[in-house]
Amino acid sequence: MPFLTLGGATLRYDRAGAGPAVLLIHGWLGNRTVWERQVAALRDRFTVVTVDLRGHGESSPPRIGYTIGGMAADLEQLIRALGVPRIALVGWSMGGLIAQELARRLGDRATALVLVGTTAGGLADAKNPHADLALAEQLRAAVAADFRSFVRTFVPTLFKAGSESPLVAWLVGQCQRTPPHVAEICLESVLATDFRDKLSAVKVPTLVVHGRHDAIFKLAMGEELKKGIPGAQLVVFEESGHSPGLEEPERFNEVVGAFLTSAGAAGPKPGPAKATPAPAAASKPAEAKKPEKAPAKKPEPKKADTKAAKASGGKKPAKKKR
Repeated sequence: MPFLTLGGATLRYDRAGAGPAVLLIHGWLGNRTVWERQVAALRDRFTVVTVDLRGHGESSPPRIGYTIGGMAADLEQLIRALGVPRIALVGWSMGGLIAQELARRLGDRATALVLVGTTAGGLADAKNPHADLALAEQLRAAVAADFRSFVRTFVPTLFKAGSESPLVAWLVGQCQRTPPHVAEICLESVLATDFRDKLSAVKVPTLVVHGRHDAIFKLAMGEELKKGIPGAQLVVFEESGHSPGLEEPERFNEVVGAFLTSAGAAGPKPGPAKATPAPAAASKPAEAKKPEKAPAKKPEPKKADTKAAKASGGKKPAKKKR
């Protein structure tokens, strides 16, 4: 049960599979369990990392740190701790905003970006045609008045089938695990974020996935992302609302998996397809062993060999001249 301790928070995360790294970022009130079908489908080709954002799921719920930038910084530290040089990002809803910010922070370390049922933001801007200020006020009032009751009415709106979706009861239980203060602060963070003027600067290969019947972030918001991000692709899920990964998981996994592969999520020179060992918390790197004779092949280190190699000067034995 891996945790990462940051300044002021502890994040719960999982990693599974082998191959190029992919980070799946859940949305508002959710947690890493929403990605279970994706982990099962992608782990044979990718190292799949899922995480509970601060205040969600099994991660600790501090009083601060819930801006989109703050949560992206948490994930940047997680990526560093995992020791993966390059990683693809998949973000759903609020997680899509975090993924956009994280991609900017990572630069060319981000191999691909998948934005699921999300927006470029600007939802508090009265001049934004996609903003609904009245709805935002209703959400604020409902969360503050009775959070658990709000969740029971909110979750059905995430699905095309509404309250008839077989996933409603399960997702209500997951969302009610989020503390009310976290729900309120994160809602304000989503409303305050505006990345519309930053879309043209996104250089990473991008796929926009949107449900035709999304009642939270309308399809027009996905179209805005596709139009604003250079070279972005848009795939519309006809039988989905706000949750394509849950409503049409087989097609979602096929589309996202194919995109990650075609986008070169492994980087220019992918390594061998083997499982990357999980990071050992608070452990020190082992001392590098000096080779007795110049071997034809370097022995494969058990732990972080990069730091150990630096510690020993990183020199290779010199070859004798004839």
